[in-house]
Amino acid sequence: MRISRHFIVGTMVLLLTTLAPLGAVHADQKNQKYYFKITNIEAHDAKLIPLARDLLAKEVDSRPEFTTDLGGPTSEEAQIAEIRKQGMKGYQVSLRIASAKKEIKPPAPGKRDQQMFIEVKLSIFGHTIPGNKMLFTGDGEASLTGEFSERLKDQEEERFMKTALASALKQAVSTAVAKVTNASLDDKKPTKAKKGKK
Repeated sequence: MRISRHFIVGTMVLLLTTLAPLGAVHADQKNQKYYFKITNIEAHDAKLIPLARDLLAKEVDSRPEFTTDLGGPTSEEAQIAEIRKQGMKGYQVSLRIASAKKEIKPPAPGKRDQQMFIEVKLSIFGHTIPGNKMLFTGDGEASLTGEFSERLKDQEEERFMKTALASALKQAVSTAVAKVTNASLDDKKPTKAKKGKK
């Protein structure tokens, strides 16, 4: 089956620009680790929540300096203690799927199968652990158009939605990573002494 993909409409440039400086940042912070605790996912279609949670965790864990697993602690106090023990920075992360549109379109010229259009828009939000201070946001958007067989409509819709969600989440997490690491570097910059009055 042929799939015509149009991922991250108008956003590839943004993705590339957010990723470009990360090499230098990560080189300076090879030992810095970050913990993302996924706490809340909102979506108009509740069926998307388990899928979105799994994809978000997988995207975070694919980055060596980030993790969603502290190795055991479950209470908030124990998690904070473990974050400090490991010298990590912790963030409570939530996800909001603003829209997840599906549209069936006529077959492309010369083709027999109908086309399915999927579009996803979402945002992630990060608050510090401890402190619950809003530190970053990250937006993601992706779309996908592909031919599908009518008898496999449900399976293809699930597959297309999963692909679009994964692409949008990758963009949102990349933006968040850039903000988190840059914010951490900024926190370490020495403050300039104020000049006294003459």
